[in-house]
Amino acid sequence: MTFRTQIATGLLCLSLASLAHGADVVSVWGGARGVVILKSDGTVWTWGDNHYGKLGIGQTNDTFITTPVEVHDAANVSFLNSIKLVMGGEEHNVAVKSDGTVWCWGWNNYAQLGNGTTNDSWVPTQTGLTANPPLTNVIKLGGRPYLTLAVKSDGTIWAWGMNQYGQMGNGTVNSPVSTPQVSVPVMVSNSAPGGALNNPLQVTCGYAFGAALATNGTVWTWGTSRAGELGNGTLGAGYYPAQVPGLTNITYISAGWGHMLARRSDGTVWAWGGNANGEVGDGTAFDRYSPVQVLNVSNIVTVSGGDGHSTALAADGTVWKWGLNNLGELGNGATNAAPNPFPAKILTDKFGNGFSNVVIASARDYHNIAVKADGSVWTWGWNVEGQCGDGTTNDAWRPVPVVGLGARVGLPLKVAGGAQPGYANLTWSSATGEYFSIECSTNLARGFTGTLLSNILATPPLNTVPVPLTNGTSFYRLRF
Repeated sequence: MTFRTQIATGLLCLSLASLAHGADVVSVWGGARGVVILKSDGTVWTWGDNHYGKLGIGQTNDTFITTPVEVHDAANVSFLNSIKLVMGGEEHNVAVKSDGTVWCWGWNNYAQLGNGTTNDSWVPTQTGLTANPPLTNVIKLGGRPYLTLAVKSDGTIWAWGMNQYGQMGNGTVNSPVSTPQVSVPVMVSNSAPGGALNNPLQVTCGYAFGAALATNGTVWTWGTSRAGELGNGTLGAGYYPAQVPGLTNITYISAGWGHMLARRSDGTVWAWGGNANGEVGDGTAFDRYSPVQVLNVSNIVTVSGGDGHSTALAADGTVWKWGLNNLGELGNGATNAAPNPFPAKILTDKFGNGFSNVVIASARDYHNIAVKADGSVWTWGWNVEGQCGDGTTNDAWRPVPVVGLGARVGLPLKVAGGAQPGYANLTWSSATGEYFSIECSTNLARGFTGTLLSNILATPPLNTVPVPLTNGTSFYRLRF
């Protein structure tokens, strides 16, 4: 946030040359027919499928919402804020607060909310309160379908939810799936201090397996290899974490439903697992039980696995896609039923403009989400329940902009005399209720060291906040 001004006694009006900017989108995830995003002001927004209360808005009528809404309770007054991480499962969502506590909402049939029950929750409920020890100090998240992985500040990895295939990574199996699953977080083996998986760089999981990226650049997997997901050259189960053979210098990983993607330090991409749709990207449609190099891509910075399709974001801001395309997942303006095993760059958006300058790209379910450098959010693919966020339910075969999440625009700020003696009013317009703080400083060389107000919810369309007059001795900053 770039705005600051000095307020003096008797001030009636001040014209401000600088602008404030609304909160940016800093993280995006998607599950089954839905999306969850995190803004820089610590608020969480969702859209798409609301079965089982997945949107976190205090209600469920098995319907959907086609534009972003902020996660809140049934009374529409208690909003989820001070969030630092989000993750989207198949029919549930997860958030981590700045205090390290974990909150989940949505479907809970497989205990994926981690609160000791199998009751669905239409609003965020705290995870791991009944765990031993309680789940706190979480600094990283990973997950997908019906389970979640979390990393604590001591480097240990914790898991909860479906364990039909040994996804907890602690040697246990809860099979068949009709038996009770893991309703409170348990620690993944070999992740305690001193273990090979302690303090992983990343954790991720697919339908039947989990994975972690160790600090030495190796990848470890566990669960069940139904189509080669464990990357160890075989099919079958491995209920404890084991290193993927021959794979080193990895800097980024992402699990799809039944395949894995890994980015090497040289910018190449490697993949393994289910490949019926060409999602491994090696030019074939044969399952790969061991890592193989993805063709046609280089200088890749991140990867993301979806349900039968894959995404790679290149250093030049372009997005590359391969795999399933029956609903427009590849964003190339067409659909087809055949495998697409050769990665290709997305060339244009819905309007025929070049699609570039992307800084975040995520493949989830049968749709995709991207954030551009200008702050705008784009989606494409399946849109049966509004998961593309463009206000329609029409599948998007090329990237379309999400309603209300367009390019970053400055917010003109005004300062005028207030009705209350000794105060001035700071006023600006906004379309959404973002959280903000007002910081103060008596010496700009030392920075803004004081906080006048914190965690205040804006009240669109016009927001007014009184601030004390200071005889020209203090500067104020509005921070989103």
